[in-house]
Amino acid sequence: MAYGVDVLTKVGPGTAMGKFMREFWFPVAKASELEPDGPPLRLLILGEKLIAFRDTAGQVGVLDHRCPHRCASLFFGLNEEGGIRCSYHGWKFDVDGNCTDMPNVLSEQEFSRRVKAKAYKARERNGMIWLYMGERDVPPPLPNIGIVNDEPHDLIIDMTARDCNWLQALEGDIDPSHLGFLHHGKHKAEDVEGHFVGEWLISDARVRTNVVETGWGTMEAHVRPNGIAPNYWHYSQHLFPTWTMPGQDEMDREHPVVRFWLPMDDEHSMNIQFMLPSGFAEGGQPQFFANKLAQLPGVRKRSRDFLVPNTTDWLGRWNISPALANDFFMDRDVQRHDSFTGIEGVQVQDKAITESMGPVVDRSFETLTPADLMIATVRRRLIEAVRDLEEGKVPEVLDNPHIYLGAFAGGVRGESPSDDWLNLYRDAIKRLGLPEPKIEGRRLGPGPRTSQKLPA
Repeated sequence: MAYGVDVLTKVGPGTAMGKFMREFWFPVAKASELEPDGPPLRLLILGEKLIAFRDTAGQVGVLDHRCPHRCASLFFGLNEEGGIRCSYHGWKFDVDGNCTDMPNVLSEQEFSRRVKAKAYKARERNGMIWLYMGERDVPPPLPNIGIVNDEPHDLIIDMTARDCNWLQALEGDIDPSHLGFLHHGKHKAEDVEGHFVGEWLISDARVRTNVVETGWGTMEAHVRPNGIAPNYWHYSQHLFPTWTMPGQDEMDREHPVVRFWLPMDDEHSMNIQFMLPSGFAEGGQPQFFANKLAQLPGVRKRSRDFLVPNTTDWLGRWNISPALANDFFMDRDVQRHDSFTGIEGVQVQDKAITESMGPVVDRSFETLTPADLMIATVRRRLIEAVRDLEEGKVPEVLDNPHIYLGAFAGGVRGESPSDDWLNLYRDAIKRLGLPEPKIEGRRLGPGPRTSQKLPA
């Protein structure tokens, strides 16, 4: 069967991409959002309406929100004494979906042991609730992606809702050429003098990009050939299924940010960002921005500065006040003189642009350039993975998450622009004491083409 990009945007039950996503564990909520015997939490995940709750013993359950009796929503139920009790007729379910009480039925007619609510496997790690929605009796291991791993360390977790499909949201994280325009188009290198990466980024908006297929997904590396350091390579990662590691600083100066792009349904997604506390400076700014870079117009605030209180609506969690309805607080005078967008906050700028494309972008209208090589390659890799699943094959990294540990992001200074970028990466990984990266796939670089299209 021939698949186009549109196959990736549909994630509901029975869809090809939905099936692929359901093979993996992924984070869906902060552990702090659930309290023992506290109110259940509405979750919209892969087009399914679920409720999550923490029972009296602290165990987490994630169930279809519909009671299997008459389909009343369990969100209105009472979480007490080891389970969630439906408000309609009192049926009660434990974290595994087992019906433990059927009080509206005579004891001689009771059949609770034959009734089960649809339940998904849930685990806690890294301060998050993780969900497995696949069909395996024994699910695969949880992934180990950079700082998101089995180590018992604290993480700073930011969640931000996006009113658009997950794919267009994610693609902003693997797009190296937008940085010099959307985020820094009005800035000058002298504005960040002494901040090497900032000067490098601002000194040349154009990129020469390369990609390679890896055991965890796809890696991109680019230089800015007309900038202050044409021998400085920046690496970013896409990791199956919908993780990114964009990198900010030089590799030996930071543990890179890790992001998961959670498809809620076809038209809504959630960005979940993980950082180490050591990555933050006094005052709450990431270390990378805690300097002259943080004072630039458009960069001074982060999405967390705009958070509004969560509600109990299916789309009511982790929203920010800048939105399409208010043009993301765009200031046209600031746009003309100080920042490329007139919108404050790097992540808010990303949200504005990806949502401006519509809930699901019509990619038959777009034209890709060599600077979009990573985007085109990740789409193709995901399409191939979806097709492979139809044939019963899954990525090796699903069952061997150790492969993820070969992925890292950030910059490496080479000796000259002619250095082999893959060898530079391998050497950097070795210096960092990380496992040998599994890089065995096709290697692609800039070619003579000026545009390319994938099937819609």
